[in-house]
Amino acid sequence: MPRTTFRALTVVLAAGMAMGTSLPAFALSGQRPARPSLDQLATGDRPCDAVTPTEVRFSPTLRAVLNDPDGDPVSAQFEVTWNTEGSTEPSRLRAATTFKADGSAFSWTVPDTVPEGPVSWRVRAKDADGYGPWSDSLHQGRCQYVKDGHAPAAPQVTSSDIPLGSDEWVDAVGRYPAFTFASASPDVTAYRYAFGVGAVAATARPDERGGPVTVRLTPPSPGVTTLEVQSVDGAGNVSEPTRYTILVGSPAGDVARWKLDDPVGSMSAEAAAGGTPAWLKAGVTFGAEGPSGTTAVGAAAFDGSYGAGLVAETGAADSTKTFTVSAWVRPEETDLGMTAVSQTGFLAPSNFSLGTALGEDGQPSFTFSLPGTAGATRITGGSPMPGDWSHLTGVYNPVTGTAQLYVDGALAGSGDAAVPDGTQGYLQIGREMEDDGIHWTGAWHGDIADVRVWDRIVLPDEIADIGHRTPQRTGYWAMNTVRTDESYIDTPDAGGSQSLILSGDAHLDTTDPLTGEGSISLDGDGDYLDSDGHQVDTDRSYTVTAQVRLHEWLPEQDMAILAQGGDEADAFTLRYRGSDTTWEAVFAHADTAEAPATRLTAFYGEGTHHLAVQYDSKAGQVRLFVDGTLADSAPYSATDAWNAYRALQVGRDGAGQGGSHHLDGDVDEVRTYAGVLSPTEIRRLCEPGEHPDL
Repeated sequence: MPRTTFRALTVVLAAGMAMGTSLPAFALSGQRPARPSLDQLATGDRPCDAVTPTEVRFSPTLRAVLNDPDGDPVSAQFEVTWNTEGSTEPSRLRAATTFKADGSAFSWTVPDTVPEGPVSWRVRAKDADGYGPWSDSLHQGRCQYVKDGHAPAAPQVTSSDIPLGSDEWVDAVGRYPAFTFASASPDVTAYRYAFGVGAVAATARPDERGGPVTVRLTPPSPGVTTLEVQSVDGAGNVSEPTRYTILVGSPAGDVARWKLDDPVGSMSAEAAAGGTPAWLKAGVTFGAEGPSGTTAVGAAAFDGSYGAGLVAETGAADSTKTFTVSAWVRPEETDLGMTAVSQTGFLAPSNFSLGTALGEDGQPSFTFSLPGTAGATRITGGSPMPGDWSHLTGVYNPVTGTAQLYVDGALAGSGDAAVPDGTQGYLQIGREMEDDGIHWTGAWHGDIADVRVWDRIVLPDEIADIGHRTPQRTGYWAMNTVRTDESYIDTPDAGGSQSLILSGDAHLDTTDPLTGEGSISLDGDGDYLDSDGHQVDTDRSYTVTAQVRLHEWLPEQDMAILAQGGDEADAFTLRYRGSDTTWEAVFAHADTAEAPATRLTAFYGEGTHHLAVQYDSKAGQVRLFVDGTLADSAPYSATDAWNAYRALQVGRDGAGQGGSHHLDGDVDEVRTYAGVLSPTEIRRLCEPGEHPDL
């Protein structure tokens, strides 16, 4: 072996042993490592940038993936260069790493001795044959970064819509006042802000570095709220916060309202807000009855003829800005599209419309439409039923670019909104203008009551209150007493109507009642109660509630709490399921033994529980509540619902087939309602004591 070759091999072996790295058999291939590619280099977690320096707060970790054409192990040598004030020569620092396998990732954290300011860096690989080219060779360019650990100046916050730093209460609920953020620091790239106590911070970015930005924010609720804003520079430094306390007053009332409860023979609807009456056209009469369980005592009747309606010669809402519109409606038919409220003028299409529509599948729904210059928005939801009252609310939010439709106070549909045309027309009740701006369409057939318009977003809780119709209680059994007749024992209804008849060994227990002075106790061996008449129409909205306490802990058998059935099935059954110890509500889709069913479940717990089952025909949904909390819900359409004509069963189900799944437990406070109790009302029923007013 030639002397020079032997010496070279000895040096390489010694180097390999010193680094603890095995030497490949082809270490002396003569090919040095490849030039690192910029797309395999990174400053921290950001790609190498050879044009614009990467901004960092702290000394970064430089990263590189290095390769060798022969697959040999390689090490990395990093170099950083910067200009030192007062020196004509750049300062330089190099650092080498240990060897790793070909294609490995290498890193080096720049020490803090490298000062703030612009820094460039490069890297090269080394194998047994020596160093490869630097990453900036062949005019590839060097990676750059600039370290900046100084926080920017706190932002200035201004608003032309509300006074900041004032003790004045402002009208801001449902509105979007504008706030402008600006900073004296030219390197600010973003503003971090939070509006409301405990709000999640959001970020707004100016069009130009160091420039201002304007955002529109709405307070989450009335009361004292806080706006906190911080400036953020390109390196991620965050300024001290600028804070303002804002006193948000109660929500503003409606800007236009027509209750439509005017006397029979009136020629116009008096304005309850806004000052502009709505004039009658042919086909409209006053004197109809408003929806029960609401403050709307009267309504206007529309015969559905061409052009029938009321017109208020005012643009109640500027449809290019934030607005909300609502009305109580009772359609006489649902096999065609009809308009309850719109805003339109002569030779102009509607600004918006609220009413009913037919889908492509022929099924009716409620709708909130916003014709726009670049296409129309139509939000649909809910299920209108002939002869039934519903409350509709349409909300347009140009700040978020969305539209929402609420039915009976609950969100039924939402989506992106088209931008309405800027030409504002008159408010119309019971009709709207066709797109040609000349002919009327959508004539309403049915009744309409209490039309309202706001120039703000009406909050969901407000809509829930406005759109809630107190359901009619059809039965309430406090079970404090029983009456004995020659042929039966019953417990009376608190309202003096139908009683619940006790069967088997069911008896009054006054020693340990669930609520009040007594409860009915059943032993699971054929005991039950049933009403002496029909309780709720199960093909329409209803709510049924009860308190229950099982006698055993985790019994194995199924036990029914409530049920109302037909000939072969129960329209609803509320029961305890022993196989997995859960509460279960079952809603059959037809009065047949093999009918499909919708099932809701909830966890069972020891002790006394308040249970409620509910069918909401407008929302097309069934619900199960446990102890005042919504435990489960599912879709249940009008085509699934049917009217179970038999009596209400307490403590058993399957009444159409003789009764089964008898309850071994105590039951109390049984209630039935025609209509939907709100979650708030259900929670009230769970509060201690009896509630005869609900």
